[in-house]
Amino acid sequence: MNRIQYIAAFAMGMQLITGCAKQDYKGKEFYKQEAYIIASESTSATERDISNLPAHSFVDTIKYKDLQYNSDTIRAKGTFVAQVKFKVGIGGSLPAAEDMKIVVGFDSSELTDYNILKNTGKYIPGPSLYTTNIPYNNQEQGFVVNIPKGTSSSSLIFSVPLKRDSVAKYDSFAFPLKILRADKVPLSRQFTSFLIAGLLVDTGIVVNWQGFPIPKLPRGTYYSVMVAGNASENSNDGILRTHKYITPLDTADNPALNDKYMIWGTAAWSFDYYGFHSVGWMYNKLTLLDKDFGLYQLDPILPGNNDFPYYTFQYATEQKSSYDNFYDPRLKQLTIHYKNVIGNDYTDVLTFVSPDFTLQPSAYWASPQSWEQVRARGYKYWLPL
Repeated sequence: MNRIQYIAAFAMGMQLITGCAKQDYKGKEFYKQEAYIIASESTSATERDISNLPAHSFVDTIKYKDLQYNSDTIRAKGTFVAQVKFKVGIGGSLPAAEDMKIVVGFDSSELTDYNILKNTGKYIPGPSLYTTNIPYNNQEQGFVVNIPKGTSSSSLIFSVPLKRDSVAKYDSFAFPLKILRADKVPLSRQFTSFLIAGLLVDTGIVVNWQGFPIPKLPRGTYYSVMVAGNASENSNDGILRTHKYITPLDTADNPALNDKYMIWGTAAWSFDYYGFHSVGWMYNKLTLLDKDFGLYQLDPILPGNNDFPYYTFQYATEQKSSYDNFYDPRLKQLTIHYKNVIGNDYTDVLTFVSPDFTLQPSAYWASPQSWEQVRARGYKYWLPL
């Protein structure tokens, strides 16, 4: 066989191999195209429903007017438009070789099953309560989603106007969608439906001081709602502990330490009883974060922080910082948010009681006996000695 014959034979062989390979690939699962639907907020292809989708928070503003802390509340008004997004596509690793049409409709039976299982009363909102980027097609009895040639998916978006005076009703909204039929592509065996049940709409409050001086947090003893509510762990010696303590890092005019405090006691545990526990001292640092809105940052003291003698309580999970803590000077109340304490978030309300710092020690090995003992353990900032 001469060289020209050899090249020709080789080329013919490659054509046969390539042709067979293409045929083989077409049957592979990776290349197989099937119509599917999924919500854009979903984090897993196998997830088929989402409950209580976060939609919006209407935030009111408390605006202080004078040094007596008289205030007006500016109520959040207007209408916010939330979007509930679904992705409709053909799957597989190849884009559409031609224009394709997929019809998506509501699946009432799926919602009925969900309501029975969850003991809820979710319902599909009427068409006057939302708009869509793809109009409903009466003839097709659904939303006709077009997948243009060269693409793999398109979005179906429900835009829901949210009104402040109607926040309660959005929790009952549901969008149970199902692929009814598709042209030129088979339906997925598993992923042809998706249900979003409940839009989470809530309210909140921030404070705007409008240039008035933010009052210093009173130092002393505070009644803690969480400590008082955890009697089983805070009264093991017969004495019910209900307090936390707040100290400034320094009482002098030190710019580096101004508006920085310690909260002695963390989440639902009292410093009096558990303060020197081996899994962490019962304290957190509080720092003024936003002087215009009176927000404070709460930080756990983590291992490796040499400014403090021991880290904050850690067990199974590590507490995170929070940035939405605030003080109400009229009520002398500090609202604190603890993040990820043993895997859960907690809100505590601290109400100033007295400038007295007297501890209630016990015989428990982790109970601080005095503030002098705290100093002796290596704490170097201001203490009520």
